[in-house]
Amino acid sequence: MKYKILAIATIIVLFFCTLTGYTQDFWEPLSAPSGVNILSLATTADGTIFIGTYYNSDGKGIYRLIPGSTNWDFIGLIENSPYTLEITPTGEIFAGASGTIFKSVDNGNTWYPVYVGEVANWVAIKAFGNGLVFAGSASGSTHNSVLRSLDNGETWDTVFQLSGNEPIGDFARAPDSTIYTCTTHYFNGGGVYRSIDNGSNWEYIGLSNDWLLSVAVNSAGEVFAGGYSGIYKYTGNGTSWILLKDYLDVEKLFINTIGVIFASCNNSSFNNGGVLRSENNGQSFEYINSGLETNATETFDMDGAGYIYTSSNYPTCVYRSIETTIPSPLSGVITYPNTVGTPLSNVHINLLQQDTLIMETNTNAHGYYQFNNINNGVFTMLPSTAKPWGGVTASDVLLYRKHIANISSLSGIYLASGDVNGSGDVTAVDVLLIKKRIANIITTFPTGDWLFNNQPVTVNGINVTYNFSGICYGDANGSYVPQ
Repeated sequence: MKYKILAIATIIVLFFCTLTGYTQDFWEPLSAPSGVNILSLATTADGTIFIGTYYNSDGKGIYRLIPGSTNWDFIGLIENSPYTLEITPTGEIFAGASGTIFKSVDNGNTWYPVYVGEVANWVAIKAFGNGLVFAGSASGSTHNSVLRSLDNGETWDTVFQLSGNEPIGDFARAPDSTIYTCTTHYFNGGGVYRSIDNGSNWEYIGLSNDWLLSVAVNSAGEVFAGGYSGIYKYTGNGTSWILLKDYLDVEKLFINTIGVIFASCNNSSFNNGGVLRSENNGQSFEYINSGLETNATETFDMDGAGYIYTSSNYPTCVYRSIETTIPSPLSGVITYPNTVGTPLSNVHINLLQQDTLIMETNTNAHGYYQFNNINNGVFTMLPSTAKPWGGVTASDVLLYRKHIANISSLSGIYLASGDVNGSGDVTAVDVLLIKKRIANIITTFPTGDWLFNNQPVTVNGINVTYNFSGICYGDANGSYVPQ
C-alpha cells in the first residue's frame, strides 16, 4: 500500500511539473577545477570553455574544458589573475591581468605578452573583428585607460583616460560601428561614453554616479547598461536613460542574436541574484535560475550553437544552459546591404518545400526570423515587404552604365538590383526604366520594388542560421536606409 501511495504521489508531481513547464532545469553544472575562484569566462564557437582564476592550491591562471570532456586542464599564466578573457572572431584569445595583456594563437596552449605597461588591472577586453580590439583598466592609480589595437592586439595605443576613481567596466559596438564603454565610480563620476570615430574621441552620454559594469547593444542599435543599481536603456537623446529594472547587482549584460537580453547578477541586499532574461526588449525580466546551486553569478558568454554559460563562486561552478537559447531549426537575420547593415523588420516570409507552403512568419524589429518544428529537407523562402522603395539616384544609374560599358564592375546583389525588367541581365533597357522611375514617369518596375538574395536552404537535424539581404531595385550603391 505504501508503494502505491508513493507511485500516485510521483505521478501527481510529474503531472504538475508538466502543467507548469518545469520538467527540467534551465542549467546544468559542468563543475570546476578544485580550489579555485573564477574571475572570467569565455567560450569558443564549438563550446570550448576557458576560465580565469585568482586562487588555487597551485597558483593562479587559466583552465580549459573541451567539449565532451569532464577534466579541466590548466593551460598557463600561473601567478597571474586573468580578470577578463576575450576570444576574437578568428580564434585568438586575450587575457587581461595586472599590468599585462596576454595573447594566445593556439587555443590557449601557449601565451605571450602583447602589452606591458602601467600598474593596472586590465578588466575589460573586447575584439570587434578586422583587427580592432579595445582594453580597459581598473585601478586605484591617478587614472584609468582605454587602449586600442588595430592589428589584433600586437600593438596598442592609449585613446582615452579617466580618473583613478572611474575604472572601465565593459565595451560594446553598435551596428553603425559606434563604440560604447561604461565606467563605475568610487566617489564621483562614472557613466557611459561613446565614440563615433573608432575610439579616437569619446563623448559622455549619461548615467553619472552609477556603478556600471557592463554595456550591450542589440542588432537594432539600442544601448543597455547594467551595474549595481540596475539595468538601463538609452533613449538615444543626450544623457537620458530609462531604468528598466532596479535593485540589482548586474555583473554582465548579454544580448543574443535574436534580441533576448540576459543579465548575470550577484547577490545583493535587495535581490537574490542569478540570471535574468527579457524576451521583450527589456519591458519585463524573469529569473532563469533553475539548476543553479547558488543565485550569485558573475560571468556570461554564448557559444556558436546558442548555448549560454555562467559561473559562480561559493560554490565554485561553471554552468551551461541545457538547451540552446536560439532553438529554431532555421533562423537568421535579414539586413539591407548598406554600410551599417540596417535590419529589415516586418518582412513577411513564406517557407516552401517542393512548392508547398509549410509555414510563414515575419521578421522582428531586429530583422530576425525563425521557423520551428520543421522536418529535414530542402526549403525555399519567399520574402516580401511593404516597405517603400527608395535610395535610387543618378549615381546608381551611372554605376549601371559603367558596368555595361566595362568601365567598372558590379557584382552580387548590387548587380542583380539593376535587372529591373527581369530579363536575367542588366542592359540599357533597365537603365532607361530606372531613369524613368527617378523622374516619376513610371511608379513601379516589372520585377517589383524589392529584391532578396536568399537561396534554398537544407535542414538536416541541426540548427541552421541563414542570413541574407534585401535591396531596392535600382540601388546599385546600397545607399538606402529603410525605416
